[in-house]
Amino acid sequence: MSNQRSVVLKNVWEIVEQEPTVWDYIEEKDYSFYCKANQEKIFLSSFKNKDLPSSPYSLTPLGKVLTKLSTLANIMSRLPGTEEVTFYVLLNSPHSGFLGKKTDKKMLRIAAPPLVWRRQQIRERITQKVRDYTEKNQSFFFLDIGSGGGFDSLEIERLIHRVNELSGNSFVKHYQSLNVDIDEKWLNNNKIVAEKLFGLNHHIAEENISIFDFWEKSKNLTLNRYDNLIISCNGFAEFLSDIELRKLYKEIYKFSQDFEGNIDIILPFANKNKKQETLGKKIGFQFKAKAKAEIINMIEEIFVNYKVLYHEKYSHIVMNIEKNID
Repeated sequence: MSNQRSVVLKNVWEIVEQEPTVWDYIEEKDYSFYCKANQEKIFLSSFKNKDLPSSPYSLTPLGKVLTKLSTLANIMSRLPGTEEVTFYVLLNSPHSGFLGKKTDKKMLRIAAPPLVWRRQQIRERITQKVRDYTEKNQSFFFLDIGSGGGFDSLEIERLIHRVNELSGNSFVKHYQSLNVDIDEKWLNNNKIVAEKLFGLNHHIAEENISIFDFWEKSKNLTLNRYDNLIISCNGFAEFLSDIELRKLYKEIYKFSQDFEGNIDIILPFANKNKKQETLGKKIGFQFKAKAKAEIINMIEEIFVNYKVLYHEKYSHIVMNIEKNID
């Protein structure tokens, strides 16, 4: 029975991994993002000027001009590190600013490749782990820190629902995803999309709370009924001070230390790049990239007895931190 199960799952996964992901459900119309869910379009967010907040940055004169010329620059200046930025670069469709699409197209050529690569690396890592666990008939808990719209948890649901559907068996039963974010709007989007795609038959929960306040509350989680723990923390390194970042990583380490099973932690960040820093200063964007050696040393110092691996491209690095008991 075990060999038969393995063959079935292998064949099913080969199909599922070739299918469109939940990010392929995203589309744009009239300067707004939508998610296609079972023949229905769910409104997610508008990036019309009237719907965007003021920029948290003190833009330079050049920055003010650029945000008028480029829709991407405008979104990045007003909603840095958000789903709106991610979706815009993933769709990679330039819009007209005051003088047309040329400037926006140029901005996309600069900004899209690193962010798309980083997003792909995170997705592939999570998919790989979920596949490994299902093939071993193991349970898992997925914690998404700074989840935004929680599309990683939605993709996990898509994968597992499709595996169960195509296999004709409920091979995967015991798992849970938890999205933690301070953005109530995007957490609510996650809840709506999850229910439209999967009905009430999904394993996604949301916590609308700062991650620094979450850790005390997390003591109520009964994680050790799961075999594996996955933690994703995407986008924090660029927007936290060094002190806050070190505190965050220490809390993640402490949280994971209480878990008795296998642990996989995904920590992406942007490496320091003189060209990008110079451009950021000219524009007024306050992008807090970190020196590669500094981040690696910090992580190796904090995550004692963990295996630290990383992939690097476009001045971005995705760290994979593992602790296996197998």
